[in-house]
Amino acid sequence: MSKFVSRRDFLKASAALAASLSVGIRSLSAAGATRPQKRWFKGNLHMHNQWSDGHPLPEWAVDWYKSHGYHFICPSDHNIFQSDQLRFDGFHFNNKPSDLTAFEGETSLWKVVSPKSGWSKLTQKQIDEVIEKFGSDSVRTITVDGKTYVRMKPFAELEKQFVEPGQFLMIPGYEQTGGCPNGQQVHMNFINVREVFPYITADQPKAILEQTFEKGRELYGRDYLFTANHPLWRYYDFSPNDLIALPQIRLFELNNNEIVGEYDAHPQGWTPEQFWDVVNAYRASHDQPLLLGMGSDDRHSYEKPAKAWSVVRAESLSTEALIEAILAGDFYASNGLDFEDIQFDGRTLSVKIKVQEEGKYRIEFIGTKKDYDPTSRVVEVTEGPRCPTRKIDVYSDQIGRVLETVEGTEGSYTLKRDDLYVRAKIVKVSDDLKPDWRSKPAAWSQPYRA
Repeated sequence: MSKFVSRRDFLKASAALAASLSVGIRSLSAAGATRPQKRWFKGNLHMHNQWSDGHPLPEWAVDWYKSHGYHFICPSDHNIFQSDQLRFDGFHFNNKPSDLTAFEGETSLWKVVSPKSGWSKLTQKQIDEVIEKFGSDSVRTITVDGKTYVRMKPFAELEKQFVEPGQFLMIPGYEQTGGCPNGQQVHMNFINVREVFPYITADQPKAILEQTFEKGRELYGRDYLFTANHPLWRYYDFSPNDLIALPQIRLFELNNNEIVGEYDAHPQGWTPEQFWDVVNAYRASHDQPLLLGMGSDDRHSYEKPAKAWSVVRAESLSTEALIEAILAGDFYASNGLDFEDIQFDGRTLSVKIKVQEEGKYRIEFIGTKKDYDPTSRVVEVTEGPRCPTRKIDVYSDQIGRVLETVEGTEGSYTLKRDDLYVRAKIVKVSDDLKPDWRSKPAAWSQPYRA
């Protein structure tokens, strides 16, 4: 019988805050006979469309994921939920007409068609794409004072158009976007919520994360997800030390944005995988909940292939089942490979790669020893032509080491007495395979401890 204590069972005996602080991964063994068989579901919980600054209209964006084999998504636009409220403003745009007479009785967000393309602009090209795919009746326009306004479909209408029970699910949510006065960006996703509160600004990223988390718990209760988004973007904008100080934050984005294009990585700067291991080395050694890594797309432009996604093992394709599984750590992050199976019996992590094409495959079991050096030092980065001012925390290379490598498609690792935790990374080996989170194709299990 599995040793795993489900989130549902745990919450029967604990308050929501205690659950967020205390639920740990103990086992991902097969569920008992009284519960449905679990399945893998592919999804993306971070994406954008014209409700904020994504390129396509919302129905085109949602259809892209559904037609590309995704089972669930969260349209997480910046600081806005796709509600029925009549409005003309949003993330970096305000197109309110001087006379609202033409919009009497109308609902939802309306954006003005721009003659030029650009960030957060709506152009005729995006409109034509939707008309070609869904017909001319799918786009609603009103012209006032020479400006053409286009209605964005709200979440409820998108659900009605695209959701299919057991096949495709939409989860409501949004991205909190803003940062510190010095330019450090701290972004967070709220998933399975329909109400937005204003961004909380503070002088330090830790304060923003902490205060935003607490405000979300106050407003939304317990049946939602909070993720700390893309810490590497724009330029090491928040630190592993921030999440070490906030064990209540359980989820962060492992695969998302790189450092913004006009900046160069610092030679001593951490990578997303190192970020993950630093936090979990500390949490495991202090008996705190481990940090779980999400695969996220954060897609604005849809021309290039998807960057990353998460694959969740759940009892059903329902919001409740997916959230329960994610909080239990029963999922993996991917940018091209799949696990056929992941099992942890309390001591041994066993994984199997789902092979879809011939090639050489490798499994790396990664972790940190109990005697690791927990100290860090600060590198002061002064503003230059290819970097902003930053203080970057630098950590010991004893953290996040390869404990064992298996050449092949199946492997297991049994935790040693001096291991704090272990996670598995699978890659398809090639001559140009990049290290760390840039490995592609690859997939990452969650971390496990005894």
